[in-house]
Formats: sequence, C-alpha cells, structure tokens
Amino acid sequence: MSNLFYGIVENPDRTSHLWKAWKNLVDSEGWTSDDNSVTAITPYIRSTRSVWAVAKNEEQDYVGCVIWNEYEKICFLGFFLLAPQYRGKGIGSVIWDIAMSRMPADHVLGLRGVPSMVDKYRKKCTPVIGATLENYKMKVAEYHASMEKLSGDYFKMVSHLTPPEWTQLVKYDSNVNGRNRKEFLEFYYKLPFVFGIVLFDGHHNVIAHISAVNTSHREENIFKVAPLYADSPSIAMSALRVFSGVMYEMHPDADVIFHLLNIGSGSFLQSFFQSLEIIPAVSGVTLFSSEYPVRGDVSKVFIAHNNSCHYDY
Repeated sequence: MSNLFYGIVENPDRTSHLWKAWKNLVDSEGWTSDDNSVTAITPYIRSTRSVWAVAKNEEQDYVGCVIWNEYEKICFLGFFLLAPQYRGKGIGSVIWDIAMSRMPADHVLGLRGVPSMVDKYRKKCTPVIGATLENYKMKVAEYHASMEKLSGDYFKMVSHLTPPEWTQLVKYDSNVNGRNRKEFLEFYYKLPFVFGIVLFDGHHNVIAHISAVNTSHREENIFKVAPLYADSPSIAMSALRVFSGVMYEMHPDADVIFHLLNIGSGSFLQSFFQSLEIIPAVSGVTLFSSEYPVRGDVSKVFIAHNNSCHYDY
C-alpha cells in the first residue's frame, strides 16, 4: 500500500482514540499474557514509546503500531500489531523500521514472539533466545479444589496494607527482580480489576506476593495470575492455596490462567500443573538483540509478572 493512504504518528497523548482502538484489538487477538493491566498502564507510564500508522481520513483510524518501554538499558517491545485489513501490505515494515531508529543504541531490544513469529524475529533483530512462556488454564473452582489440602500462612490483601507494609512489598519486589518498580506497582494496584495478597512470616516479614488481573475482553471472565514471588517452593504453594480461596470467593465462575517461564522456579510449578493433567500451550518465546543478564533472585520467581510495562523476567 502506498504511504499516500496512511500517515505516521509518534507517541500520541494518552487521551488519543488510538489507545482505545489498540486495546480492543489486543483483547480480540486473545493474547492472555498481555492482560488488562498492560493495556491500562501502557498509555500512562513514562517509559512508553510508540510509533503508529493511521488512516489519512478525518478520524485518523488505527492502522497499526509498535509500542515499547525503555528503562534500565532495555527496550522491551510489547506490541507490534496491525489491524487485520492492513496486514500484508508493507505498512508493518515501515513502522517497525521507524521504531528501531528511535531506540537508544546502547539498549538491548527484548520481546516475546508467538511461536509462528520466532524465526522471523530472530532473523530480523533479536537472535538471542531466552525463556519460553507456557500457559496452564483451569477453572477457578478447579484451582481452589486442587489447593485445599495445602497449609497456609498469615496473609493480607494488598489493598489493606499499611504504608510500612506497602514499602515492604515494594522492597521485596525489588529484591526479587533487581529492579525498582515502585512507580509501576503504584499504577498496577490502583487498577480496579487487579487484586493481590502478601504472605508474612512470624516476624511480619514479606515471604511471598501473588496477584491476579483480568485478561482479554472483560466479559470472557479470565484472570491471569502473576506474579508469584516466594521465598521457597513450600511458601509458593502456600501462597497459591491462600490465593485460590480469595479467587474462589471473589470470582467463583471465572477461568484462571498461569503463564510460566522455564527459568528460575517456574519449572517447579510446571511440574505441579502437569501433575494435574493440564496440557500447556506455548504463549511465546523471549528474544533479545544481544545478551541481557538475569538480575535479582530468580530462585524466588515462580510466576514472572510478565508485564511489558516493566519487564521482570
């Protein structure tokens, strides 16, 4: 398609109609790892950069976009997405090249490619293979039933944390993934469709954090559980048990989905869910333009947050 039929817009204001069109398309694509917190936070967080193709009409209808977040020497590309009617016309290559030219040369480019696109992305700009993301889906009622026999610990809803307890949670998150995500976590937990709990030990130290968020269209009633950071496998299972009760009380008819990476302690939970005879599907493969070192304490990562607004693992 000739560029006479579309124009280029960079970094539109968060109030732009383009963001609403983008969110609707993301939800329709069925990418459950890109949950509703991602689409809510992306237009607002300071690290977001974007390049858009728009129709040359009065409405400037959505054609396609490349969206990434820049922080701590990484450009994490969360979205490269064209409206169905504009695919295969060369527009994607145009906005991709513009986006690549805008990224700092000293940053590593990271993304998660769906299986069908991995070879293309590796040849194009991200040859280094990282972790594979699998997803395990079940009913909340099934999740709750599978956890009933496990023991629990003292816990508190994140929404009920005192200011010192919130500071503890932010510090725990930073210790696990080696990044200061205070601004991101503040955005995340202000969203009305996000809820989480923190587990404490006998000395009131944080030992685990787990949360859930709507993913896909809200009416589909699917929740993505992420992250789960915990001090040990037994504490992780305890957190899952406690959280299953919270979810069953709040959303008994929902589906729940766990996206697990084959790094850190993710393999522990992969084995657990496979023991429940849940057949996983591959959500994506992490790719980088060059080596990007693992940070923090990966042994405490049972479920990565997997939020492109602020990459953790």
